[in-house]
Amino acid sequence: MATVVRGERRPFGPIANDTSGPAVTHRQVGGEGVCRWKMLMNGMHLEGEWNCVEYVVIEPGSSVGEHIHLRTEEIYYIVSGRAVVTMDGQEIEVRAGDLVTTPIGSAHSIANRSDEDMHFFVSEVFPGQGPTAKPSRLHVPDLLPPGTSTRVAHVDLTPHFTGDWRQFRLLDVAQGDRVDEQVPPDCSIVLHVLEGAVVIAIGDDEYAGSPGLSVAAPPKYAYRLVNTGNGPLRVISTEVGVA
Repeated sequence: MATVVRGERRPFGPIANDTSGPAVTHRQVGGEGVCRWKMLMNGMHLEGEWNCVEYVVIEPGSSVGEHIHLRTEEIYYIVSGRAVVTMDGQEIEVRAGDLVTTPIGSAHSIANRSDEDMHFFVSEVFPGQGPTAKPSRLHVPDLLPPGTSTRVAHVDLTPHFTGDWRQFRLLDVAQGDRVDEQVPPDCSIVLHVLEGAVVIAIGDDEYAGSPGLSVAAPPKYAYRLVNTGNGPLRVISTEVGVA
């Protein structure tokens, strides 16, 4: 969130990180086995009511134990592999492309019962006021329009949470194509690369990368995604409001 110093609001600029060099955790939140975990961005460095942005890998036979968020709301996006999410006592099988919403107060855990690593992207945001929604799961690639050109899938997050979540998107950028956008004045976004090679330009800065690159764009910044690879580029975008 933006910092106020002597009555003056001081916004932040772009942030970039990637999923290399994670910590190794054992029995995370009382779960089983080994996970690899990294905080990509701390909410104090982002505009809006973000708490954190994280990336987690659950090794085969391992899990993140059941826990309840009392101060934040959360989304999981399954990047690769399969897992079982237990939400308020109900088991839900999830796979790559699934977006899981976790309202404040819901008890949840996630277990990898397969024989390959399972990767997922996490965003947590502080809540607002109003009634709590039910947890949900959406398979986001199913929302992409048909065709071979650049496509975008949209998920409106506002009905799922009390906090100032706006939208989640999956951008499927065709080979040789690019996307030019501008962050609205009342939002900030975090972009995370799932597949392909990319150059992300934000203002005067450029970030070249591959799967695992995350870049935050503050309000009003123009940004560009350029597919620099020999195949498709897939990027997810999470948008949160700025008061």
